[in-house]
Amino acid sequence: MTVLFTSRRWPAPCWLVVAVLLAACTPEKEIDTPAEPQAAAATAALDYPSLRDRHEQQLAALEQALESSRESGATAPARRLFEGWLYHARLTGELASFDRAETALAELEARSRTAPPCREQAELAMANHRIEAAARALQACPAADNRDLLIDIDYYQGRYQAALAGAVALLNERNLPADYVRLARLRQGTGSSREADALLEAAEQRYHNDNPHQLAWFHLQRGILALERKEYERARALFRRADRALPGWWLVQEHLAETSLLLGDEDLATELYDGVIAATGDPQFIAARAEIDRRQGQREAAEQAIEHARRTLDIRLQEHPAAITGHAVDFYLNYGPVQRALELARRDYRQRPYGAAATQLATALRQAGDYRTALDILGAEVDAGWATPDALEELALIRGALASTAADASH
Repeated sequence: MTVLFTSRRWPAPCWLVVAVLLAACTPEKEIDTPAEPQAAAATAALDYPSLRDRHEQQLAALEQALESSRESGATAPARRLFEGWLYHARLTGELASFDRAETALAELEARSRTAPPCREQAELAMANHRIEAAARALQACPAADNRDLLIDIDYYQGRYQAALAGAVALLNERNLPADYVRLARLRQGTGSSREADALLEAAEQRYHNDNPHQLAWFHLQRGILALERKEYERARALFRRADRALPGWWLVQEHLAETSLLLGDEDLATELYDGVIAATGDPQFIAARAEIDRRQGQREAAEQAIEHARRTLDIRLQEHPAAITGHAVDFYLNYGPVQRALELARRDYRQRPYGAAATQLATALRQAGDYRTALDILGAEVDAGWATPDALEELALIRGALASTAADASH
């Protein structure tokens, strides 16, 4: 089982996945972030394993429906199966589910005789961080109303003001929960964390279904915002609400582990990390767990775990390079070598030329001693409107390094 590398910061991968979740929204749907492709009636009591099992049963039925429709060549079964696997990927984080979605998409393309399934093509491309490919897919269907996806593409290509203007206009026109979520993501990226929090709260108030995954997701994202503001007690409270909404969801458990560690509860953090590692095998979680060992003086165990995480990450990079590259940068920035981090950061920024990728690239450049290029790249993103705490902190570090270099040269 290969689980999508995760980070507490919204842009990667959480918000990029959310962009795809939002992209499926149409005016007829109330919200799709991350609602199942089929209605989720009477699911409030489900925990994560039960929700996953139920959805996998639905997938089996969808696979059978696809087989039964081969003679007719109907597109609906292929489209539903594509949506089902994409939702499974969102729920579980398993990269293999994106592969299954790609197979279903190929079947949908083969059955689409009049027009290509542009939206589905763009959704899958964005889920795999291939933003330019998503833009090309939508260009093939200019008459379709894909404004939500086009806003996301603007955002992930660094056109923040255009994205904000489009998101505000769409919200004013439709007033859907998904529109509030999209605008929250944009406000967070451009430095308005508390406004983003209020927008997420407004989205939750407008959500009238009972899908526990969706309800947990709202609490999770608001907790991430609190974590970003270093409001650790509030973050933990929101993560606990998410865990009550969907008990056992690995993504919530990981954030509870991180927050527990920040609040000094190493025993609970260890227990939670052990659980999510057993469930996912995620290299980032392995590395985070290793840092607890390091803090407790178990240096050999920590180093062995880091090397295991490195090997696992390299395998995943080979299997899913576009989807994993941005997340791998975090690991190599922390554990080296810096040239590997720089190589991956440049690759990621080429495929996602926006603030989060620029911040990682600037960090790698600073670590490599190329302060001027780091300033040029990140400074341009900040001038365009990107203003997360991570970006502003990195910009200050780069300017400090340049000042120190200039002072040394003057002596």
